[in-house]
Amino acid sequence: MPKSKKPRYRQKLPQKTRILVLTESGYKCAVPNCRTILTLNIHHIWEVEFGGGDGPENLIALCPTCHSQYHQGIIHSDSIYLWKSMLVAISRAFDLEAVDLLLFLRQCTKDFLIVNGDGLLHFARIIAAGMANVERKANNNWQIVTYAVNISKKGKQLIDAWRDGDQTRLKQVLGGPVPGMDKVGNLPSKARRLKK
Repeated sequence: MPKSKKPRYRQKLPQKTRILVLTESGYKCAVPNCRTILTLNIHHIWEVEFGGGDGPENLIALCPTCHSQYHQGIIHSDSIYLWKSMLVAISRAFDLEAVDLLLFLRQCTKDFLIVNGDGLLHFARIIAAGMANVERKANNNWQIVTYAVNISKKGKQLIDAWRDGDQTRLKQVLGGPVPGMDKVGNLPSKARRLKK
């Protein structure tokens, strides 16, 4: 990557910016297989030395372990771009609780989670979006009705594409271009230049 012509040094991020980035990730590591909540770093997606800015669109929350793995080359930069895109897309479509519920349901076996009507309401957003399915399980003379909540095929595909950092599968699930990428599915031309 070519360094920017004007050397720019890292500056302390404004508190408002840090809060925006942390809120976007739900105060958790943005790596979907991690989601650590204890200590978080704010990572520049396009690094400062290569001209990356300090705006929230160029920042992502990572735990110290994932941040270190990125700089060691264990986590690829394409995954970071995709995870950021996913956070933006998901946070606009769902609240943070819905994102956590999707991650939770992806780990559950079929019919593991049985809820009553009040519990079902917690899953309303992801059910309405087709990310989870609901099936009535028991009806005790309409006094206590229970439902099984399971992640749908579309929900599995979304979470798996997010975890794997797979842009193609993500586009297929979302039915269009990934936020932050052009219509063909490439990073913006500036980002492609910086990556080379």
